[in-house]
Amino acid sequence: MSNLNNGSNDYSQTLYKKISYFLTIIVTEVIIFYMFINFLSSKGIDYRLFLLILPIIAFFILRGNQKITNLVKESYSRCNSFSVIFMILLLVFIPFLFKDNSYLLHICIMSGLYLIIALGLNIQLGSTGMVNFAFAAFFGVGAYASALLTINFNFSFWLGILAAIIISAVFGLLIGSLTLKSTGFYYALVTMAFQIIFHLLVNNLRFTGGSGGISNIPFPTIGKYSFSSSLNILGINLPFQANYYYLVLAVVLFSLYLAKRLYNSRTGLIWNAIREDEIAAKCQGININKGKLEASAIGAIFGGMAGPIYAHYISFISPESFTFHFSVVLICIVILGGLDNILGVIIGAVLLTVIPEKIRFFAEARMLFYGIIIILVLIFKPQGLIPERIRKYNFFKF
Repeated sequence: MSNLNNGSNDYSQTLYKKISYFLTIIVTEVIIFYMFINFLSSKGIDYRLFLLILPIIAFFILRGNQKITNLVKESYSRCNSFSVIFMILLLVFIPFLFKDNSYLLHICIMSGLYLIIALGLNIQLGSTGMVNFAFAAFFGVGAYASALLTINFNFSFWLGILAAIIISAVFGLLIGSLTLKSTGFYYALVTMAFQIIFHLLVNNLRFTGGSGGISNIPFPTIGKYSFSSSLNILGINLPFQANYYYLVLAVVLFSLYLAKRLYNSRTGLIWNAIREDEIAAKCQGININKGKLEASAIGAIFGGMAGPIYAHYISFISPESFTFHFSVVLICIVILGGLDNILGVIIGAVLLTVIPEKIRFFAEARMLFYGIIIILVLIFKPQGLIPERIRKYNFFKF
């Protein structure tokens, strides 16, 4: 009888813990989601600053409460799958909240595109230690490839994006093979040169449209349904941007899954070994050249995925969309969030997309904003908002 009572008590405690984990995740994510929506929708500068500073204050207050901190950490550790599914459900609901404000939906789409590209840059900058200032060029290669193929050769958007990914990977391999013997500052200088060369070429070549760019890029279609049409779900009419939002969300989820798999794979460990010490890695039998080429090609693929979506969404591209300035913004995203950290890249992409859009009254001073962010992060949080964590493997489950 006592054994039955003990078993019943154990079951009750386990059930109570699981419920507390689920509730903690739900409350945490709903609060974060609510503050994000409010910040996007806010109009007064005072209210925006309040919403921006409030999470920082709350973080430092809760950081001192070890009980709450441990509960949150344990909840996300034990119920990671539930936390991801619940956040996806919240994100799916965003177009319904912004159905009367397509501009805010546009910001969300751009956040997703920035995130996809930054994940690719994180593979090179964060995982492998390759400071690449040419990622705007990879983004541009994907955009121009898809736009030219759909306009000149009647490719569908879906074939265009596949071709753009392959072409971007080839460009990544090309840059990687030309810079195999370059490290540190020298590698960064070579990528700067490639970015400048790309901008000059698309600005002067006739088939790319020159400085006038390419216009009237066709919208994606699924059968007879065009992404330029408004989306009707359960009798609710959503703006055409909702089509692109759900497409970007799907690509973001796929990119995050791919990045996570790479991070936890042997390839991810090889990239880290190259970043820490190339000589030591070579002594351990690691093929340095192969690892760098893989990082260059796979990183470029993420740019190749985001470029076509951007081109067909805006329906117009020009050299001014793929400048050195944009490459600097991407580097800011990775550094702010935390090197070699997927969660950090997510936070960095959202912050550096949403905040500049909400302070557009600074106009040309936005580059100053990015510069200040880098300086402050390097001084106070050199490892980024979310520092890199040591991988933990369960070799018994392996």
